[in-house]
Amino acid sequence: MIQTSPRWFDLVREIAKILVAIPSVSPDTGAENRCAEKIRELLAVESLSPIFWDTDDGRKNVACLLKSNNPNNTGRTIVLMSHFDTVGVEDFERYGDSNIAYQPDELAKIMQATLEQQGSLTASEGSALAALQSGEWMFGRGSVDMKSGAAINLSLMREFARKQESGKRLIDELAGNLLFLSCPDEETESAGILSAIPELLKLREKENLTFLGVINTDYTAPRDSNQEARFVYSGTVGKLLPSFYILGARTHVGEIYCGVDASHIAAELVSHVNLNSDWTDLWRGSLGGEETVEVAPPPVALHMRDLKLSYNVETAGEAFVYFNWLTLTLTPEEAMLKMDETAHAALEAVRLRQEESFNDFSLRGGQTRPPLTWQSVVLDYDALREKAKTRWDAENNARDFSGWLRRKTEEFAAIAKDGRELSRMIVAELAKVAQIGGPAVVAFFSPPYYPSVQPRENELTLAVKSVLGESSRHIQFRGYYPYISDLSYLRLDNGIEADSLKKNMPLFGMKDKKNALYYLLDSAKWSDIRALDCPVVNVGPFGSDAHGLYERVYMPYSFETAPQIIFETIIRALAMSF
Repeated sequence: MIQTSPRWFDLVREIAKILVAIPSVSPDTGAENRCAEKIRELLAVESLSPIFWDTDDGRKNVACLLKSNNPNNTGRTIVLMSHFDTVGVEDFERYGDSNIAYQPDELAKIMQATLEQQGSLTASEGSALAALQSGEWMFGRGSVDMKSGAAINLSLMREFARKQESGKRLIDELAGNLLFLSCPDEETESAGILSAIPELLKLREKENLTFLGVINTDYTAPRDSNQEARFVYSGTVGKLLPSFYILGARTHVGEIYCGVDASHIAAELVSHVNLNSDWTDLWRGSLGGEETVEVAPPPVALHMRDLKLSYNVETAGEAFVYFNWLTLTLTPEEAMLKMDETAHAALEAVRLRQEESFNDFSLRGGQTRPPLTWQSVVLDYDALREKAKTRWDAENNARDFSGWLRRKTEEFAAIAKDGRELSRMIVAELAKVAQIGGPAVVAFFSPPYYPSVQPRENELTLAVKSVLGESSRHIQFRGYYPYISDLSYLRLDNGIEADSLKKNMPLFGMKDKKNALYYLLDSAKWSDIRALDCPVVNVGPFGSDAHGLYERVYMPYSFETAPQIIFETIIRALAMSF
């Protein structure tokens, strides 16, 4: 059972305020690096020796190995992981200057005064005001996601490195080590952790370490109406971005039955996929000896638009849709089968709708040519690429199709706004080369991809559960961390293979240090993740409204209980004389 201790509160709060005060909105390289520099400075206080591990685009991970001098040190090492980038602060402009988001004390004053004067409040505003009036919450961008998590790990490292009255460091009482790792870019493409993985493998070999597991300190939040429950997790949810490039058959709006509107197909795809419980992923397993079922939320559309460049009276010839799909056990190969099936169903729904509408139109006396006769064409990216290659080879004497595609990708990358748009542009170009006519749908995966990590019992989880003890009634031990996080890149479960993703993700393996749009995950990185194979646990601060205007962290739990849980877990996992 946790021995509550106030030893952490003041230090964690102080460091959290220092970090929140540093703008580090991803992917601002300069801002994120300034935060990395401050973290290195805060670690060096206790004669620690932090180093930087650079990403391909010049951002910095902060790493620091704290080795025990205990003669019984076996090299067993616990990694304390966090990230220090945040999302933007545009919402805070209503208070006169968006930079107030980085000043927790001043923000709390103006926010409380504004809400108290406002009168009628929404539920979220009322909750925020109550939190402000309690004095137990710290507000501000990054307060809960996740400057407080970084502050917890910094405080733990400093405590284990600090000399005790005996003259020994606390870490020297243990038969193992701690490795601090804090990363940039978790909020966008996870460039930080992906670039750190090879460095972790090198360090493991150089120092003869055995990674017992990773304790991440990403934020936790209420899961239901119970505001008192707190959560510790032993796995993490994954994420796919199923994407559909849609070709219609353009027609004048006065002859709407002579073509097929790409927007109509896109709408049917959204109707078939959005909040569809048949796409919900389930996990059945055992946690602490009890059979457990966990359910991921159903998918939801993140982007839907036609690709017309300007107004005219012609139906859309192209459209693009992609969805957020959280996964627990689903593999990319299984996902593509469902995407293919759904694309066929959406096209068939459009065809039937067109026929029914035309028949009704005719019965009412409408006169027009009968509907276009067409058959559904559905391709995955792998099939599209093969069709394009076959036609390219025939027309260009088999002259370097891969080189042409690489050059086209570089050309599109110069104008694409992100990896999703770049993927779509590649697919559209291949559809032209393959001479795919509409109506048609090409199914593929856009970045980013986050593998799920299934809960497993191991030494680290056993230590955490031992620490929680009877407190687990209030601090619940759950399987899947429910938010996207860097934990996804620390272990690959069986069934998640690179080939199934590589075949249907246009940007898989395409990268260039000069262009941040290129996707960082490739076969070599995949192999590194599998070699790393770290158990994962998330013990983070507790808060509310992450990424929102009222982002806040609950200080009593986050600055006192959470670090104590991790502290006792480390001791139980690595203890010799305790």
